[in-house]
Amino acid sequence: MQRAAVVVGVLLTFTACDPRQQKPKVGFVFELIPVAAAQQTDLVVPPAAVTGAMQPVDEAFALFAASSGLAEIDGARLVLKSSKNADVRKYAETVVREHTRGAEELKRIVAPRGLALPAAPTGRHADMVTKLSGVGARDIDDAFLRRFGIDAHKETISLFERQVVDGKDPQLKRYAEHTLPTLREHMAAAEKLLNATSGSR
Repeated sequence: MQRAAVVVGVLLTFTACDPRQQKPKVGFVFELIPVAAAQQTDLVVPPAAVTGAMQPVDEAFALFAASSGLAEIDGARLVLKSSKNADVRKYAETVVREHTRGAEELKRIVAPRGLALPAAPTGRHADMVTKLSGVGARDIDDAFLRRFGIDAHKETISLFERQVVDGKDPQLKRYAEHTLPTLREHMAAAEKLLNATSGSR
């Protein structure tokens, strides 16, 4: 395969839940893939974004975490435009504030290493935001809480837990460890709100 015809692909794969642990397993796959295949694959991290500025596990983590946080912020801002539920609005404001702070901290860590983080959600994170923007006012609260508050946070928590164990960069490992409690709080709050909003219908 010619060098110009390949790119480094970073795939974050989620397998079925382990029935003993009831949490998703996360595995990183780093491989050379054809450009055409990369364009057809649902990648959170575009192959062109992988620069080799850091160890692969650290760079993949930083790029995914940045994209995930930006998606949370964009999703929360969409909800703030239309939601009439005071509790959901308060939760969305918290998400914007704390994910913005997390994004700034992540940037401070990786910028000196020469890694540029995305300015907007990438891959399926971008798709999540696009889909939420098409949800009507009646259903947007539930859609946001379910997909962003619970599903996306669960996925991100698994990624951060793996970084704490397998990451190579000490600062990124500490960042992941210190951010995990906030992510878990966000998911727990979303679950509580979703139960409350669903029960009120």
